[in-house]
Parts: sequence; structure tokens; C-alpha cells
Amino acid sequence: MLTKHSGLVAATLAALLTAACGASEPPEPTEGPSSDTASTTAQEPPLTAEAALGDLTAVDFCALLDEKTLAGAEADVDFTVPGFQHCSVGVATSSTKLTLMIGGLYDKDREATWPSEDETLSRSVHRQSIEAGDACLRTLLFADGIGVQIFAQGLTDAGPVDRKVLCRVADAATDGVQEAAFSEEQFTRSFRTGSLAELEPCELLDETTLAEMYDASMVGREDIGGHGCAWGMGSPIELDFEVSLLADTSEFSTRIAGRPTKVVSDDMSCVVSTPHIEFSPDEPNAREVLSLTATTFDDRSCDAAHELAELVWPALPESQS
Repeated sequence: MLTKHSGLVAATLAALLTAACGASEPPEPTEGPSSDTASTTAQEPPLTAEAALGDLTAVDFCALLDEKTLAGAEADVDFTVPGFQHCSVGVATSSTKLTLMIGGLYDKDREATWPSEDETLSRSVHRQSIEAGDACLRTLLFADGIGVQIFAQGLTDAGPVDRKVLCRVADAATDGVQEAAFSEEQFTRSFRTGSLAELEPCELLDETTLAEMYDASMVGREDIGGHGCAWGMGSPIELDFEVSLLADTSEFSTRIAGRPTKVVSDDMSCVVSTPHIEFSPDEPNAREVLSLTATTFDDRSCDAAHELAELVWPALPESQS
């Protein structure tokens, strides 16, 4: 896609040329659209992520969803699940069902992305398309280098999904997020007392202890928005605040430090997670979950994850369940 320019570039060039050619005498007043654009631009500074979305530690990503734009793309919302870092949306079209994720804030300087298409919007915001295999990924990259993702993918048990359908839904959802971002509204949510949101994730594990375990420097890097932390080169240790739909907690059958825990492992890493309080009173099955991933690339990963959970779980607020 060719980059679309607003009047900002034209107005800026016109102003520079006027100043250069008329340095010895007052410039003539500028007439027409360029003057209007320059005036508008002067009133509208570059749009940062916080100015667009509100407090980045408490963004209500589901509030960025515009069901009308999806309806225009022949898609209907089946359900939404709010979360710390994104909103999960179930979407139905005439041919298939898919999931849509809005959120996943990122810093372009920390997480390199390679857009296949880049459209320059007003106020130094970029709308990007990024290759994502069979899925469809769009982003809005704000003037401060912080971006929000809109990601559409098919359900794992729904069979092949037409990528054109996925991208049509992703584009429509991005239209809605874009409109919300430029609306000057705030999209901030509140958390329940005792929520994991009250914690500083990078403070839940001591860097010295981790360095001794891994025999390497383990500096914590907090996620944008503050609901997760990763330690070490390549992030061998990751901790995330999540939300899951849990009708019950029977799958959390292991006990670590007195808390119910689920253990999932593969040949390289091990994930231990523990449920917490309800995320929202509107959805009693939506529970906060803390997940801790240890990667060792061998059969010691679950030993490491268990040892780390022994340190983290006692520092969590009481679950009350």
C-alpha cells in the first residue's frame, strides 16, 4: 500500500519554502487548504498511546471494540472476555467462527516488527499490517513508539479459515480502534480490591536469586502496561497476569505453597499457573490467573518453575477461593 500523506507534510514544506524565499521581507499570508492544515496541526500534537488510550496500566481493551464496524464487515460478536493485557473476542461470520484479540501493547524499540504495509495517519500515528502466517495482524503505532495490536485467527477446531475473511474482520476491528484512539475519550477500567493488578510483577522475583539459578545476568523487563515481566536474555523466565474462563478450578490439581496450581510442560519449558479472584463481577467465570514460565531447554524446566513458584505464590494476595 502506498503511504497516504495528510496535509501536514505539504503544509510544513510550504512553510519552510516561504521562510527561505522571504527572509528579507515579511512573507505573504498563506491562502487556502495549507493554511487550514497548518492551523489544525498546530492544535493537534503527536498522539501518544497514553493520550489515545488512557492509563496504560488499566486500559479497558474491550471498550475499543466497535461492533458496528464488525457488522459492516459481515461479522457478529459472540462474546468478549476482558483481560489485563488484551480483550478476547469471539466472532462469527457466515462461513466460520474466529477469535479476535485487541491489545498486546508493545514498544517498537524493544520488539521489532516488520510491517508489510504502513499507512501514515494524522498526528504521527501509523496503521500497519504485519505478516502473521495464516492469521491476520494489524497495529496502530502511536507517536511515542507504543503500539496496540489487533489480531484475528481461526479457531483450532474450526478447520481451514479463509484468510480474506480474517483480514476483513481485522481491518474492520482496526477501523473501530482507530476511531476510538482519535476520539479523545479515555478507556480506563478499575480493578477489584486484591487484584493481581496491585502487584509490581518484576518485584515478585529477586534478580540475584535468578542469576544464581541460571548462572547468568537476569534483569527484569516489565511489559508495557505493567502486567507481566520477563527476565534474562531470550526471556527464560516470564511472569504474566492473565484472565481465563474457569467454570471450576479442578484442573489446578497440584499444590504449591498452599495454592492450587496447574503444571504444563514440553521439552523446553514448563508453565505453572495459579487461579486468583474473579476479574469482573459481570462474568463470574472470568478468573485472574498468574502464570510463570521457566525455560531451560531440558528436563529441569519444571523443577525450576516449581522452585520459582515457591517464591512467588506466598507473595500473592489471598485468593478467597
